[in-house]
Order: sequence, then C-alpha cells, then structure tokens
Amino acid sequence: MTSLEGSGPDAYTEIPYGGQIDFNSETVSVQAMNPDTTAPDTAYTVQGYEAFYGDLSVDEEAGTFSVEIESALARELIGQTLTRNFEVTDDTLVLTPVDVSEGWRATYERHAD
Repeated sequence: MTSLEGSGPDAYTEIPYGGQIDFNSETVSVQAMNPDTTAPDTAYTVQGYEAFYGDLSVDEEAGTFSVEIESALARELIGQTLTRNFEVTDDTLVLTPVDVSEGWRATYERHAD
C-alpha cells in the first residue's frame, strides 16, 4: 500500500497506514496496519490492524470486485460480501468503496516476485 486516504468535505486526507493486498485467481487477502495501536476499532480494524481473506469475483466491465469474507480479524465481517471499485494504471491499483459514504481510497503498487 502506498497510501490510504479518507475523504473530508472537500478532499482526501492521508491516513498513516501500511499494508498489502494479494490476489490470485480465486481469493483475495488484505492486511493493513495503522501504527497507532490505540486507534479506535472500526468495522474493519481491531487495535489499528485490518486482516481478512475470502473468495474473489471480478466484474471487469463494471470495474468492481467482490470478496466473500471467510476469515477476518474483525469477526463481524465474516460472511459479508465487500464490493470495491478498482482502477489499474500500469503497476498502480486504486481501490474505492462502492458505497461512497465509506469515504476512503487505497493505492497499491505492484511488486515483482
């Protein structure tokens, strides 16, 4: 992850996160961390840490993918389906939520094996 941004009334603001997302043909896994372990828990995080994986389905025409959560640190996510918009330019992946009220944008750079 090269950046995580939260949206405010007029623009995105950088959030101090680091992490990775891993795709294969059938699954996706996410791990991300806020260095502030006292950060309040969210729907996705526990003590500033986010981790989940699940079955992947991609709709390239719509520019979205969905993850049916099989396991997650925030256990309330298990069984939910998360759908994300994606944009790929060269080696850069930008993700945003389908529900814009969630108000975030994550950017990742591809790393060679």
